[in-house]
This record gives sequence, C-alpha cells and structure tokens, in this order.
Amino acid sequence: MHKLANLARRLPKKTFAILFYVLLAIFLVLYLRSIDYTQLSEIRIAPMYFLIACVLGMMFRYWSAFVWISILRTLGARDVRWGRALLNVYAKSWMGRYIPGTAPWILGKIYFAAQHGISKNKLAVSSLLEGLLQIVVQMLFAVVMILLSPQTRVLGSSFRLLLALAAIASLVAIAPPVFNRLVALAYRLVKRKQFPREHYVNMRLVVGGVGMYSIGVLFTGLSLFFIAKSVYPELPYESIFFVMGASCLASAASMIAIFAPGGIGVREGIQLVLLGIILPPSIALVITVIMRLWTLGLDLLFFLLHARKHEMRPAPHPEVSSR
Repeated sequence: MHKLANLARRLPKKTFAILFYVLLAIFLVLYLRSIDYTQLSEIRIAPMYFLIACVLGMMFRYWSAFVWISILRTLGARDVRWGRALLNVYAKSWMGRYIPGTAPWILGKIYFAAQHGISKNKLAVSSLLEGLLQIVVQMLFAVVMILLSPQTRVLGSSFRLLLALAAIASLVAIAPPVFNRLVALAYRLVKRKQFPREHYVNMRLVVGGVGMYSIGVLFTGLSLFFIAKSVYPELPYESIFFVMGASCLASAASMIAIFAPGGIGVREGIQLVLLGIILPPSIALVITVIMRLWTLGLDLLFFLLHARKHEMRPAPHPEVSSR
C-alpha cells in the first residue's frame, strides 16, 4: 500500500500524468479494435429502455465517486469535500481501469488527489478499500441474485457451490482485522516500520461502505437489464434478478482479472454464458457487444464532463477572520 504512495510521490510532477494518458490512449485503441462491430449491423434499439440504462449507468459513476469521498472523510482525511475538483480526480482515475493491472486505477487517485493536499496514506488506504468493496459487494449480490433465480438450476451444483465459496472469501477479505493485517504487513515489508493505527479501517467504515456500494450495485445491475431489454424487449421482468446477478458477477470478475484492460474478454465471457441461458445465443452475443460499447461510452462521457482541472482550496479555519 505505502509502496504505491511512494511510487506516486517519486515520479516527476507531470511524468505520471503524461504516462497515464499515453497508456490510456493505447489501451483504448486496443479495446475498440477488439469489438466485433458486424454484430451490430441489423440491431434495433428501444430508445426508452436504452435511456433508462444510461441514466442508471451515470448514477452509478457519480455514486461511486461519492462513496470514495465518504471513505476518505471517514478515514480522517482533511479538506475533503464533494465538488468538481475531486470529481475531476475520480473521473480521470476511473479511466485507469482500461490500463491492465489495478495500479493505474489506484495510483491515479493517489497522484491526482495528492495534488490537492490530501494525505497519500489516506488516499492509498481509501483506494484499496474502495476497490475491494466494489468486488466484494458485487460478488455478494451476484451470489444472492443468481442463486435465488430458477434459471440457475441448469448451471449445476458445482457452479452454485463455487459462487457460495467466492462470497465467503469476499467477506473474509473485507473484514477489518484481515484487511488491516494485510495492509500493515505490506507496510512493514516495504518501510520496515509499524503501520500507524490512525490509518486502520474499522467495522463502522466497512459496514457503511458495503451499504453505500449496495446502492451502487443496484444502479449498475439494473443498467445491464435495461440494455438487454433495449435489444430484446421481449425479455420478461421476471428475469431481472438473474440478469442483475450476471452483471454483478461479470463486473467483479473483470476487476479481479488485472491482466485484462477494462476486464475485456472476462466480463463479456461471463455475460455471454449466463445471458445465453435465458436468451437466444445470437441476442446474448449482441447484448455483450453493445454493453461493452455502452460502458466505454459512459466512461468517456463521465471523464469529459469533468476533464477540466479544478483547484480545491482548503476550507477556512474558524479562527481566521472573514475580513
């Protein structure tokens, strides 16, 4: 954890930003070239369902930024306020998910937010916790939604057992004693010092984070359902939990697959297999292609809306006169 903070600190002032954007451009091109556009030639989109999906998708991105800022504030980071400056930081670092590995996403938040005077240790802990919370909550929702869906019976008991084990492992990883011990161990190996307890997470922070991300998961899960319904309006609402579960499982797996930019291949593979259970294979394939383009489009829109750099001035202290 501290190694990430040190790496962000040691880079020359603009080197990290230049390297970040160059790598982002390269992997975005590779991402777009991997899409099979021939699948979209005869598709008709139901605009109302598509619009609903877009609104839900943007709500998820803003809500995720709000959760990250809330985690920072709960950890005790100073001068952290909701506003354009930190939205700019989050939108830029969010695009780092298209660069293979988790480091660009995490380092992006550390580097860009540190320019506003926020503690790098707080940023490193909050960024690691945020990423872990996203994986855990999405995995838990996937397990619950998929296991409760009657369509899951065709997947067999082995698959259901694997999902249950993944949920248990996720809960163990997010438990404060485990998370703090792992972070402290990494800090001790790198710095040969004890990790300051002031940076530890507690149960209140974890439970609050899980609760807040549960709302975000509803946004992103519902967005896949309405993307699917915009392509295939005949999709019944009775399938909503199964589709949301497929979305959550695909998202969690794509975040774990650090070798794939933006989870490319992993996310689509899971969606294709699970959606193929309830939809014609050709329709499931089209939905996965559209979902990839739709996700990239919303990520770029979120980034462009907040691309302008904003300065975040520290809040005035009470003892300072207003004159």
